[in-house]
Amino acid sequence: MAGRNPKKHIRLVGYSQNQEYRYPGSGGNSFIEKQRNRNIHGNRILKQLEHIRDQFHIPDDAPLPENIVKDDAVYVEFVSEWGFKLKIDSLEQDKSDPSFQVLNIREEQKEDDPSKLQYHVTVMMTEGAVSNFIKKAEKYLDPQKDTRSGKPANAPLINNISEIRMATLKSFWTDAPEIPFPAENEVVWWEVWFRKTPDDAAKINRVLENLRAVRADIGSSELLFAEQRVRLVKASAKQLSQSILLLDNLAELRKPQETAEFIVHKDATYVAQKEWLDDLIKRTEAKFSKNNVIVCLLDSGVNNQHPLIKPFLPDNRLYSYKPDAWGVYDSCPRGGHGTGVAALALYGDLVDALADLGKIQIFHTLESFKIFQHNSPNEPEFYGAITEYAASQPIAQYPDNPRIFCMTVTDEQSAFKGRPSTWSAAVDKIAHGSALDPVEPQLFIVSGGNVFISAHEDYPTKNYYESIHDPGQAYNALTVGAYTRKDRIEASTGYRHLAENGAMAPCNSTSIMWDHQWPLKPDIVMEGGNHSTDGKYTSDHSCLKLLTADSEYPKDLFLPFGDTSGATALASKMAAEIKTHYPNYWPETVRALIIHSAEWTSTMLENKPIEGLSEQDRINLIRAVGYGVPIQERALNSAINNLTLIAEREIQPYKMDGATPKYNEYHLFDLPWPEDILEGILYDQDVKLTLTLSYFIEPNPGSRNRKYANNFQYHSHALDFAVIKPGETLINFKRRISADAALSDEEADEIDRRGESWRIGRVRSRGSVKKDFITMSGADMAKRNTIAIYPKSGWYKTRKKLGKAESKVRYSLIVSLETPNIDIDIYTPVQTQIEAAIPIQI
Repeated sequence: MAGRNPKKHIRLVGYSQNQEYRYPGSGGNSFIEKQRNRNIHGNRILKQLEHIRDQFHIPDDAPLPENIVKDDAVYVEFVSEWGFKLKIDSLEQDKSDPSFQVLNIREEQKEDDPSKLQYHVTVMMTEGAVSNFIKKAEKYLDPQKDTRSGKPANAPLINNISEIRMATLKSFWTDAPEIPFPAENEVVWWEVWFRKTPDDAAKINRVLENLRAVRADIGSSELLFAEQRVRLVKASAKQLSQSILLLDNLAELRKPQETAEFIVHKDATYVAQKEWLDDLIKRTEAKFSKNNVIVCLLDSGVNNQHPLIKPFLPDNRLYSYKPDAWGVYDSCPRGGHGTGVAALALYGDLVDALADLGKIQIFHTLESFKIFQHNSPNEPEFYGAITEYAASQPIAQYPDNPRIFCMTVTDEQSAFKGRPSTWSAAVDKIAHGSALDPVEPQLFIVSGGNVFISAHEDYPTKNYYESIHDPGQAYNALTVGAYTRKDRIEASTGYRHLAENGAMAPCNSTSIMWDHQWPLKPDIVMEGGNHSTDGKYTSDHSCLKLLTADSEYPKDLFLPFGDTSGATALASKMAAEIKTHYPNYWPETVRALIIHSAEWTSTMLENKPIEGLSEQDRINLIRAVGYGVPIQERALNSAINNLTLIAEREIQPYKMDGATPKYNEYHLFDLPWPEDILEGILYDQDVKLTLTLSYFIEPNPGSRNRKYANNFQYHSHALDFAVIKPGETLINFKRRISADAALSDEEADEIDRRGESWRIGRVRSRGSVKKDFITMSGADMAKRNTIAIYPKSGWYKTRKKLGKAESKVRYSLIVSLETPNIDIDIYTPVQTQIEAAIPIQI
């Protein structure tokens, strides 16, 4: 806890240097080649390539539909042997060569041995590109072209290829395995991903002409990413094959996303007394100013006539995606949804607000953008595009107000193993600022989505196996899950609470089943309520829920509420209060402060110290409940025994060295430190050091951004931190920073942790926010004020043709030093050092 006498965190100016950053070399090679008979395998591959080349010289078997345009290119699928990866870097050749483009990469599990994977790479090739590959196969067959080690030329590329064949429409299907490819004549909506090309306007017009020629329906929305544009198309597989397979800019196909129904609450028998409402209204003071922080709710609309909400949400801040058809008010039955989120974002749990006899001051206000209409099905739209539109409208009208976006709408389908989607990528764009250019980065808070528990025995196993819902996998979002402290229920009901006090809530979804390279989600958990149980089945009781405003006012006043939507509303309230307290802090910093302040409950830790958990246990812990429950007092203030330093910086991770992108710089911090206190009074006492690094990435989605395709990455850049070790010289520390860059995330962090006990360790390396902490004696902590922020790879560096290699990026670093002894002052000595040099900025 922050302890007594709260003090504002110290924002650092200076105390860091830009250092040249060098990448010393490769970290090793895990690529394994299949052993081949050169002549048999090489000739088989050569025949397949020659067959593909022949496609450029034979007439079409059937005449093209009228008005259809065709390009001088073919789609080809490279298939690996089972259990062997393809050499993607060699396969792609020159990344800037438009005659050969890798479009998507898929993996398939072997039915009788799921541990074995087969890789499918779909590429676009001109006749010249096919001829170049034929030359590679001919060199492979020619002993005179062998390498110095005696291997056939191009062996890493060719040995692992099982087959090269003409691609079909199904080759572009990159959705989850459980989503079947549509039947040939079944008319469905498709999410169609196109590559951006130099003549992009002409290309997309040709696409649209071909789609219209086969009578396909084209959605009005479009999403744009760094290398792709995405459209919604309604057609059969046969229609699509006749049109877009004849053009050279198709990249992949997916099933469009659909939103889930909101939480359906059973009718509660909660009797609201108007005296409670009147008393709360009387005690509430709205502290308005011109530039109030606004919480923008992307939800089902709000009944802003409820007296708890009306002062904070005027009619001119009610928006709707379809205002004429949907209106702007809450459309969800049985008490609404957006209205409940609104009241929680203002007051928190009304159980606490009603019980509090003191004044309540609220400094932030609300906006509502209705993006969902209950029981009003409409043609599928891109929820990413809808979200972008919903975010841009309020900003355009009130550009000077800082804003917290709160979205509790999620897809009924889970995020497939954590893979980015169009929706999560749109959220990442909005947060980064690139979707709303030139708007500044935004803080986007997203619900993790709910698990529905009906049988007692399903909790918590079902929670571990059910994934966080799309778009909760967004890197830049603060994704919120749920825990609960609500465990009091009358014994006379015959029920008891399901989740223990302090445990993961029954509604909480997790990322335990995700592929390991995707972010750790949720980031945090907030109160989401509990379930009751009779030992066999579960049910809802209002005493185990949060309390909020009912959209059916004036008929009903209060509504039992909760789940991850309620938790997300509480997180948005906390974020707004931090932003109000520190109006100049970046969104990256506000997110970091919330995560930095979080702690796990003893129930989450199973009453064990974090040191007693294995690495797999730590992974499961963070992928279930994130970094724990944020503590508002800690997020808002320091104390004399708990010092928090905050640095906000810009860094240029990469640079162009001639025509080659390379690493550019890292930042070296020499922090003001209470060295005398640490070496003196705290010499043999425990001192805790906590670091949180937060930055927003620019997304580059697409199925080729997978773990086995290192040169294609979703994130624009990556950053990490390292701390000097006790007794380590500065020169050795600098050498270690560069050496770490040559290794994988796991290997580098293992070196940093050697001989130490960082509590989270290499588990922290996923995503765009990284937190870790360590406890040691004051004597060992006295010299640990040298910290490096250094870059790792991302598509800014690997995708040279996109021209982002020399981009500058922002990050926030939070460093806390804490001693349990509330009488020892470590804050003032640091404050004095800073004031002697540069005035503190709050």
